[in-house]
Amino acid sequence: KKSKAPDNLVRIDTLEEYKRVVGGAKDDKLVAVRFFAPWCKACKAIAPSFYRLSVTYPDILFVDVPVTPENANLHQGLGVPSLPFGHIYHPEGGLVEELRISKKYFPAFARALKSYSEGSCSIAEDETD
Repeated sequence: KKSKAPDNLVRIDTLEEYKRVVGGAKDDKLVAVRFFAPWCKACKAIAPSFYRLSVTYPDILFVDVPVTPENANLHQGLGVPSLPFGHIYHPEGGLVEELRISKKYFPAFARALKSYSEGSCSIAEDETD
C-alpha cells in the first residue's frame, strides 16, 4: 500500500522543471531539495525521513530530484557531489545550505530546516539593545 505524497512534495525530472518550480517558489517560501538515485540504498533509506519532514513542515516546498540518464546534467550543473544530497533555499538568501543527507547526516539537515523555518539563525546576536 503506497501512501499519497503530501501536496507540498513534488518530483522534478528536468532542468527546466527545476528552474520553474524551485526558481518560482524560492522567492516566497523555503524550499528543501533531495537529490537521489532510484538504485541507491542510502537514498532509499532516507526517503521516509524526508517525507516525514514534508508532513511536519507543510509551508515548506519539498522537491525530490532523481538522477536519471536524461537529467544527469541537472545534478552536475548544480554541483551535487554525492547522493543523497540536500539543498535548502531561503526566500531572502537563495541557496543557504548544501548538505549530505545520508542517515548519518540527515539530523543536521532536519535541524537546519527547522532553524530556517522558525526564523532563527545560528549567528550570535548582541543582546544589549
